[in-house]
Amino acid sequence: MSEPRYAPAIMLPPYSYVPGHDLPHPVNHPAGHLYAVRESAHEPPISAAELAALPVSLPSRRRALAAVLAQNPQWLYALDLSRAGFYWEAHEVWEGFWNALGRTTTEARFVQGLIHLAAAAVKIREGKPAGVVRHTKRARQLLGDMEAADGDGTLGLAPESISAVVTELEHFTPACWHTSKTPVVRVLTENLRLAG
Repeated sequence: MSEPRYAPAIMLPPYSYVPGHDLPHPVNHPAGHLYAVRESAHEPPISAAELAALPVSLPSRRRALAAVLAQNPQWLYALDLSRAGFYWEAHEVWEGFWNALGRTTTEARFVQGLIHLAAAAVKIREGKPAGVVRHTKRARQLLGDMEAADGDGTLGLAPESISAVVTELEHFTPACWHTSKTPVVRVLTENLRLAG
């Protein structure tokens, strides 16, 4: 990865998990790269106190949450994972935020859209075109209109980077799918980035 990392203190995993490939399941298998830390995975990546301190009005809340996330090591790590081709792992980290944000709130639905982007990239690796289409379509629904969004509405992510990833996924064809069993292969050329 040529771009600098957002959370360089957190090491990237040795491989990216792809269901049906030879590498062990990261959490369930004793040789998995997240097996030893699976218990801490149940701790919310954002505290209840941080959430309670956020303003109530939606624009102010999104702006404050974007600022909190821009300092959150796990949020930044999820971006690093996605940018480096660890899509399954990014999905897992974002799922913690989705749960912590209430699963049905506006902010949680946005994070759910990021989860679907990661799932679509995993489906590319699996060679499952219907899954790529399904997850990409759902991501677009959840993420909304990126051209009209700002960094606060996208929880601090650059809207144009999200739009570029969605567009790339929408235009994937079987000719450009990479289903390699190599430990880490990026299948997307576009990257999610922080705004500003």
